[in-house]
Amino acid sequence: MNVPTPKTAGSAPFKLGMRALVGAVTVIGANSPDGTAVGLTATAVSSLSAEPPSLLVCINRRTSIAAALGQDAGFSVNLLTASQADVARAFGGQMPISGTDRFGFGTWHRSAEREVPLLLGCRVAFECDVAHVHDWQTHHIVIGRVIDVHFFNPDAPPLAYADGAYHTAVPLDPTRT
Repeated sequence: MNVPTPKTAGSAPFKLGMRALVGAVTVIGANSPDGTAVGLTATAVSSLSAEPPSLLVCINRRTSIAAALGQDAGFSVNLLTASQADVARAFGGQMPISGTDRFGFGTWHRSAEREVPLLLGCRVAFECDVAHVHDWQTHHIVIGRVIDVHFFNPDAPPLAYADGAYHTAVPLDPTRT
């Protein structure tokens, strides 16, 4: 058994440790107060409850999408496929583009209910209303009430992020241990 290392504190060891956590890659989409589409790549997304259907998204307050996520605003959570890594890079700031130019990656349309950006071809897109925003240090913790679920390509391999790189998840062979 490994002996625990001495305790470390601070954001650098925390960030290094969190790199080991495999996360689903999503693009959060919304409309800014002036109606312009905004979005960002996020892995800090989680289901919250099934009754009522709701999820949790953590957004840095300094991002352009943060101002769009006020009480009762609409937003989308688009779960990317392994073939959509370019979309993740565009919305994740890993390409020299910004603003609405990011929506040139992937095929986007506006939802009928809230007119939020939805990524066609993603695995699943959740259309949400902001139910509550809780501030914690540098981030908004946004609780979204799911108002519609769009199954665009649910059987496609998912895009995942770990150790500073994009990956895909594949099922394990159930006959192997």
